[in-house]
Order: sequence, then C-alpha cells, then structure tokens
Amino acid sequence: MSTNIKITRICEFCQNEFIAKTTKTQYCSLKCSSRAYKARTRKSKIDESNRQTEIARQPHLEAVKTKDFLSVNQASLLFGISRRTIYRIISRGELDIAKFGARTVIRKCDMDTFFSIPLEQSLLRPVQEFPGLENCYTITQIQQKFGISPGALYMLIQRQGIAKYSVGKFNYVAKKDIDIIFNVREK
Repeated sequence: MSTNIKITRICEFCQNEFIAKTTKTQYCSLKCSSRAYKARTRKSKIDESNRQTEIARQPHLEAVKTKDFLSVNQASLLFGISRRTIYRIISRGELDIAKFGARTVIRKCDMDTFFSIPLEQSLLRPVQEFPGLENCYTITQIQQKFGISPGALYMLIQRQGIAKYSVGKFNYVAKKDIDIIFNVREK
C-alpha cells in the first residue's frame, strides 16, 4: 500500500526544510541521519566516560550510597557537608544517632529526612524586621549599662533567643528585648 504523501518538515540535524514522504521522517537525507547517529553515539560515550571519571575521583561514594547506616565521615562525603556541621546538627538534637564505643553511626534515612524538611517547617527562626537604630542598643552599650561581661551577655542572648542585627561593624539588639530581661521599667 503506497501513498503519495508530501509533508514539509525540518531536518533535526541540519535544520533545513525538506519534503518528507512519511510522517515519521526526521532527517532530510541518509547523510544527515548518519551524522546524527554518530553525534548521539559520541555524546553517549562522552557521558559514560565522565561518569566513570566521577566514580574514579570518589570511589567510596558509590559504596556509601548503598549503605543504610553511615559514619560521620561517610555522611559528610555523601551529603557534601563538613563533619563539624553534622556534629552540630547532632548536638542540637535534630538528628538521631547510635554510638558504638567512640564511633557515631547515623541512619541514612534520618539524614535524607533531615535534609528534605521544607524551610518553613525547619527550626530556623523567622526573619524579624529591624526595629531601627533609635530602638536598639549596641552590644557595648548593654555591657556598660548593665555591667555584664561579653561572654555572659552572649549566653543570655543565645538562651533567650533574642534577635541580633548587624549593621556595618556593629551588632544591635532591640531595647525592648533587653529591658524585659533586666527588668527595666519605662519612666
């Protein structure tokens, strides 16, 4: 069964317009078809070579991906974060661990869950609006006014969850937050 269909198409390789005799024709000639095939095979070989190079650069990464339980070093390699960051997450109680002597073990599914939490559900505090310089104390002003050491002030701000604002080289804290802590009454 033959048809006399003539469809105007654009060659997928050379981008020239041609008349096709079927609806599935992609290339204007055998030459373009062969060149497209060679380009596809060349690209697939390059992609495979790049994948092999990545495996050779990090041979442990492929082995780590298959494990259910990870050491801190393996977790840092797999997720691309430092060991210290993982230890900070653990110390905040945001990640469950198991200890085997001195070795810390983390379940991979716990790490995946931790990093898949949407930002609005995370434990990060919402960004607060800067109240303005006239409504703020600098850290030095607080130390001088209330006679508190820098370390004690830092711990107080951390424990109370008070927002600090950096403007230039100075750190500011809202007056209302500090006045509440030190029981300062407005006159």
